[in-house]
Amino acid sequence: MIEKKRKQVCVVELVRKTIHMIRQKGKAVSQMTLDDDYNIPETMPDAGMIVQEKGKIDIEEIKAENGRVLLRGALKFFILYMDDAEESSLHSVKGQIPFEETMNVESAGDGDSLKLDWMLEDISAVLINSRKFGIKTVATLELSVEELRDEEVPVAVEGTEGIKMKTCPMSAAALAVRKRDTSRIKDEIILPANKPNIRQIIWQDTVMQGTELRLAEGEVVIKGELVVFILYEGEEEEGKASWLEQILPFNSRVDVNGCQEGMVGSLKLELAGADLEIKPDYDGELRVINIDAVLELDIRIYQEEKLDMICDLYHPGMELIPTVSPVSYESLLVSNASKCRVSERLKTGGQEPSILQLCHGSGEVKIDDCTVTEEGILVEGAVQVQILYVTSDDSHPMLCLKGLIPFEHQIEAPGIGRDSVYYLNAWLEQLSVDMVSSGELEVKAVIQVHALVFARRNLSCITEITESPLDLDAVKVLPGFLLYVAQPSDTLWDVAKAYRTTTERICELNGLASEDLRPGQKLILVKEMGRGNL
Repeated sequence: MIEKKRKQVCVVELVRKTIHMIRQKGKAVSQMTLDDDYNIPETMPDAGMIVQEKGKIDIEEIKAENGRVLLRGALKFFILYMDDAEESSLHSVKGQIPFEETMNVESAGDGDSLKLDWMLEDISAVLINSRKFGIKTVATLELSVEELRDEEVPVAVEGTEGIKMKTCPMSAAALAVRKRDTSRIKDEIILPANKPNIRQIIWQDTVMQGTELRLAEGEVVIKGELVVFILYEGEEEEGKASWLEQILPFNSRVDVNGCQEGMVGSLKLELAGADLEIKPDYDGELRVINIDAVLELDIRIYQEEKLDMICDLYHPGMELIPTVSPVSYESLLVSNASKCRVSERLKTGGQEPSILQLCHGSGEVKIDDCTVTEEGILVEGAVQVQILYVTSDDSHPMLCLKGLIPFEHQIEAPGIGRDSVYYLNAWLEQLSVDMVSSGELEVKAVIQVHALVFARRNLSCITEITESPLDLDAVKVLPGFLLYVAQPSDTLWDVAKAYRTTTERICELNGLASEDLRPGQKLILVKEMGRGNL
């Protein structure tokens, strides 16, 4: 917070405190369909069946200009497939579909802060022929346009003695830190003795679970686990697939200047990517996998500023004219962390071979709708799961079961209103899959939800004080002494200001212990304008 003095056209100076804020100027939601064909490289075998597909959006450029936001990026997709040979083996390919999108936000301009969230509604790959895949997905883009701004709030006056001030308590959420940063997690996996050496990795999936983010002095502390799954071809088992899943705990710290314990934050952590590299062990055998994962952290940290703002003033012997302007700000309402537990049973299709063994399960939290209610925020969505498993059919040794587990979750936020501003992050904390039978699986998931809710406030703020000549005739009309009967809407401040006296003087003359007035209460008033001043 910065203290600043600004000279006015009279000898009275306002002492201001500057509060740094971030304000949402506008938002937009857009859906786009990405559809393209992909030709299998000549070095890869023909495809007989698609086993699994996955994808993510990679934003390469985002900029605002003249009420529009321009996006440029690509859908990066990965396909695991089985070839059409007599003894089927697994292979994978990857590619991308570039895109450009324009989103209209009237208030967007150069220099604004842009916050973009994306979600893939679904991604599907179909086999057009043995050398070509068809890729299709629907992507939802949610854009927020924000601006950094400073609000100056008067907290004191200087330059003239005898000025009486009325203050109003104010609690504002000041933006202390706004930054994006990355953290690298490096680790290694050594194959268990019962696993064959690695010839090549066919398919890999790395996800985070159980993440915890904590604000500390000058840093953000990150804890969690990386779940690493690899499907690979063994060194002496050409065409046969082996697999391994391992959980790697991690701890990381990101330096954040200005961060302090006790502040509140909206922190979003994403796994930007994970590179796996096969390395030989001490015996020269390919049994070590080096992991290099990049975590992206979007950091917003707020500090609650509590101050007493001057909302009115006067001087018994001077005519002070305040100039006021409307000011809007946000105050912290709720910082809420909660969990939602869901479970569902998924069945394989009637024509599909039975499940022999589970390999790997993965999931993503998709939020479909958020509704402000009297109790807080109602979140509706689904956990989108994919489960890779071994079948009892040698012609289809591996298949993937997909499913959606819907959920509803109520976030408690007392006092929230339709015009409140909230930031919501939801991620999968834990996912477990168990076999119920050869054709049915039970999926259990724990969803972590964090909400930061702000109430929007509006008030009139004194921005300038000017002095005008005192109307002596009007002052002379006021009686030097009178008995005043308090009205229902009266406050001691209003009475003192109107009769050119002070609240302290009224309390002294009337023996008042507090400034509270009762309707009909009688007060002795003596004009403080000295008779020598008139």
